[in-house]
Amino acid sequence: MKKNLLVVFVLFALLFNFVKADVQASGFNIKSIGSVNTSGQQLSHWWYTNSSPTFVGEAPAGSSVSISIDGTETSVTADGSNSWNYTSGSLSDGDHTIIVSNNGSEVNFTLTIGSANVNWDAVNSGSSETLPTVGIIIPTILLSSTGVGLMFGAKKLAKKK
Repeated sequence: MKKNLLVVFVLFALLFNFVKADVQASGFNIKSIGSVNTSGQQLSHWWYTNSSPTFVGEAPAGSSVSISIDGTETSVTADGSNSWNYTSGSLSDGDHTIIVSNNGSEVNFTLTIGSANVNWDAVNSGSSETLPTVGIIIPTILLSSTGVGLMFGAKKLAKKK
């Protein structure tokens, strides 16, 4: 019985480490576009007046962040403090399709360049969804609860024998 419990414990430990690695990898977001603080919000449309915005964000240290502007792709590497930044070349006034990706996570939006192109009613009424800057705790709670439950179940079975 102790061997079975040990095997279950080892399997859960391996699974926990696998889930933990995935959770840590989800710390990817865009913090700002030029002087516009995005706070990690995921909007489908952003407006900026300068023609050469700098994109700043977070990603796991040493990982590659891919930035595509209107289909032209480049990449940067997150530094040791989990930060990355990229300054685009001069963009024409109007809409541009932006796709930023890292480790399977992707953020895509339309960036409108130019002060005359800003629809302030749309900016002020936009809804947003904020992504966590660090992982989620639900897998940890589920795995811990399951492990505790299995230990108590094994203990009861041992008492019956």
